[in-house]
Amino acid sequence: MLRQLHPELRLVGVDTIGSTIFGQPARTRLMRGLGSSIYPRNVAYDSFDEVHWVAPAEAVWTCRRLAASHYASGGWSVGAVALVAAWLARTLPRDTRIAAIFPDGPQRYLTTVFDDDYCAAHGLCEGPPAAEPEVVGRPDEKEVTRWTRCARVVDPMVARRAAGPAAVPAEAAAAPTSSSAGAPAPTLVPAPAPATEGGPR
Repeated sequence: MLRQLHPELRLVGVDTIGSTIFGQPARTRLMRGLGSSIYPRNVAYDSFDEVHWVAPAEAVWTCRRLAASHYASGGWSVGAVALVAAWLARTLPRDTRIAAIFPDGPQRYLTTVFDDDYCAAHGLCEGPPAAEPEVVGRPDEKEVTRWTRCARVVDPMVARRAAGPAAVPAEAAAAPTSSSAGAPAPTLVPAPAPATEGGPR
């Protein structure tokens, strides 16, 4: 619907490191409500213009900074989306309108994201993230461990099938079709003017 009204609109996906949604290998994830260990079949990959992966410490720092400076915040996905949206605001033309989707508030994260002891125990007090994301040319170019951007978005199942049956892990291929699977946090980025929570527990 938005693209019908604004054909020039760009869609930027935001995911966590260790998530398979955009073609990275599945790893144990600290962030809740963001990412997935399977390939959800409810992602319209052809709608995305780029994807960013964000690490837990980067999301926590941004989330806390947002709360301290703007008195608005949320959880892991809000921090991740805010980091990417702020970078887009700095790097895109000044008249670009950015709609960043923050799916919740901070209430459920008082014992994690906003808890000093929890953050210290999990190595989340590393200071501010880099000013720029690392860049990869393909989602499967390497395993990312920090904020990373890729301007090429592909369906990882299609890419793996093209690479041969051995490239498709059985657990990843058994992706459910319902929206209960984890989903990337979208950031709608219209080009120059007018330019889910629920991951595995």
